[in-house]
Amino acid sequence: MVILPLSYKLKMDQKATRQTWKNEPVDLPKKISVSLKFSDQHFLKLQKGLIPHEMEDKWFIFYENDWLYFHRSWTGQGVFKAHLIKEQDGYSIQEFWAERNEKKYKNTNDNEDRQTLCFLIADGLLRIDVRDIYADTNMTSEADMMKGWSKFGSMSFFPPSEDTIQARINFTLRIKSAFFGLAVGDALGVPSEFVTRDYLRESPVTEMNGFGTYYMPSGTFSDDSSLSFCLAEALTQDFDIKTIANNFVKWRTVNYWTARGNVFDIGNGTQLAIDRIENGVQPDLAGGIGPESNGNGSLMRILPLIFHLVDKNSDVRFELTKQVSSITHRHIRSVIACHYYLEFALQIIGGEDKFEIYKNLKKEISKDLLNYTNKQSEITHFDRLLKENIYELEEEEINSSGYVIDTLESSIWCLMTTDNYKDAVLKAVNLGEDTDTTAAVTGGLAGLLYGLDNIPSTWVEQLARKADIDDLAERMASNYWVF
Repeated sequence: MVILPLSYKLKMDQKATRQTWKNEPVDLPKKISVSLKFSDQHFLKLQKGLIPHEMEDKWFIFYENDWLYFHRSWTGQGVFKAHLIKEQDGYSIQEFWAERNEKKYKNTNDNEDRQTLCFLIADGLLRIDVRDIYADTNMTSEADMMKGWSKFGSMSFFPPSEDTIQARINFTLRIKSAFFGLAVGDALGVPSEFVTRDYLRESPVTEMNGFGTYYMPSGTFSDDSSLSFCLAEALTQDFDIKTIANNFVKWRTVNYWTARGNVFDIGNGTQLAIDRIENGVQPDLAGGIGPESNGNGSLMRILPLIFHLVDKNSDVRFELTKQVSSITHRHIRSVIACHYYLEFALQIIGGEDKFEIYKNLKKEISKDLLNYTNKQSEITHFDRLLKENIYELEEEEINSSGYVIDTLESSIWCLMTTDNYKDAVLKAVNLGEDTDTTAAVTGGLAGLLYGLDNIPSTWVEQLARKADIDDLAERMASNYWVF
């Protein structure tokens, strides 16, 4: 049971009017078609609007003279206005207007505005499934629902329904699945880093071991997980590139988010970038820019960013991915590799089958690349993912070095050619060479795909800082899914 303060209950019963909260008009409106239907009972609820309980509630909505007006609660800025039409059996909205003044509102995608409006009405005002009012919707997956959730972060509507509470729990579990999937894979590969594939064919890794390459106890994760958790720690607050970069510096200098109190593995590109940051270089300009600067150091730590990107449009997702990758790896090849990986993760969150995701990304990423780079030579580096079926290749055709393309390809190959978490990460480790990173990148996706329960519990129990990782996931989830 959720117990709300009396003052809040009174506010819920109060009808919103133009005078209730600060508001400014939509000043550069664009008309967008939509097809929504409402019963007479729905209309009574729509008329009440939505008064923010506090500034963090995100939205102020009121009804006036056949129009619904939607404003941001912090600024009062008008974002949408929708015209309600009386029909023979209820009401409808056939069109609405969205702000197109880019200084006030960045989104320019009509369909994403359509989704956002629908969720504001359905979840915010009516407390029903959006599909009950939007007959033409394609919003059938969890990812579509998340994308429609809000362009400004989580919406705060009260009181939370049981379904909403369950959605929050599920979202928290997804973050834990990603974090533990990544860290367990990393720790599984640490003892075998730099070991050859031929050796591992004769003596394959089958369980969590310790005291190998770095002579560390079992369950010790490396820089892959440490830097991922540094990123995640920054994302427990508002997105800030300087905070992310400073956390990387703290990791290198004071052992922040290390597994056992010391940094024992660091890539050359990452070390040089951190040196630049310490010397005052702007974080998103610190990473190496030359073609030789395409190690896997940004790919290995990028996964937590997906939970910040889940409600953003594709252009924003790419731009933010570019910023975070560029802290250590600024070359477009590394950025695109990170983008592909996160787009795969996003569709896993949406409940898509992995083969459908692979097929979808062939079209979507290929289209994106035309907007993000004019260098055909760079695009061709991704041909095995975007033009072929990489899962049809034999192991001998898969490379597992520290080169970003090799890591991306081998991780997708391991995910696509297995059907559970354990087999995916063991396959990654036994490819040899950069075993910890290949398994970490594979493990992050496999954790998301198969869930926390599919990660062997004996491996999770051996993991260093297990309780701290669990706590970090909880704190990050609370920042991105607020009620």
